[in-house]
Amino acid sequence: MSFNKYGFEEVEYDIYHQQFAAPFLIDGNTANNRYFLHEAQQTHIYGVNNALLELLGDGLTLLSAVSFAKEADHFFRYGVMRRLRMIDSSFKSFQTIVPPNRILPLSQDQSDRACRDLNAIYIDLLGLLDNYAWVAVYQTGSAPTRAAGPMSIGLFKPAFKAEVAFQPLIAAMKEFDDWEKDVKTRRNPAVHRMPLYVPSAALTPEDVSEFERIEAQISRALHAQEFEKLTSLRDSQQRIGTLIPKFLHDPDEPVMDIYPTVPADIGQAIKIGRIMQSFLREQGTQ
Repeated sequence: MSFNKYGFEEVEYDIYHQQFAAPFLIDGNTANNRYFLHEAQQTHIYGVNNALLELLGDGLTLLSAVSFAKEADHFFRYGVMRRLRMIDSSFKSFQTIVPPNRILPLSQDQSDRACRDLNAIYIDLLGLLDNYAWVAVYQTGSAPTRAAGPMSIGLFKPAFKAEVAFQPLIAAMKEFDDWEKDVKTRRNPAVHRMPLYVPSAALTPEDVSEFERIEAQISRALHAQEFEKLTSLRDSQQRIGTLIPKFLHDPDEPVMDIYPTVPADIGQAIKIGRIMQSFLREQGTQ
């Protein structure tokens, strides 16, 4: 089996780090290093955005180029394509709220939207892989595989891997085995236990004191019915602290870096999508 690896390099963070950060990092110069790391992270985001749009375009072409079985067409059209668009929308929304170089705290509304987008991304990433699996099963799988229960079908599940027709595909997908296990540590708790969360800000002791000082001013303004002061005071209060680009499920569990983790996870799904769509195109034109 041959498959299209176009789009593989532009979703790999290491490529951008080597080009836009590594040559300019200086030991002990935190401000300089932060700037160039942010440049690498932002350029990585652009690469992932472009690769995702390319995959969407390829999917549209595939719908007209391949004679899909009815069920396969259903899962590709309403599963794969919808999820790709949803991931694209959620990621673009997320990156506008939390770009790599942001240091200002998130407002409550921004925090809510960032959390919504982040959870949607991870839920749809695993859903996308399942949709690809069902397209392949209905398009080229054997009758026993098509008859397997819904929970038995997935690109990395035994029933799928046992299908004779998928053996060349399974070999091409082997490099993603570790990533699939890793990404589930971010996705599964969001579905079954606690949603992913982006803390709005990190506060130093001095920040806490300033927050409490302004809170006391807000209370006095309310008591005195000086409502014209409230907007300015609350704006000042919301600017206290520094955004730390991390995300987590549970405050008692380890935190994760937003960048490059989130775009890198989307990038791995894009690479899998390239393999799957190349497989489906090849099978559909034999």
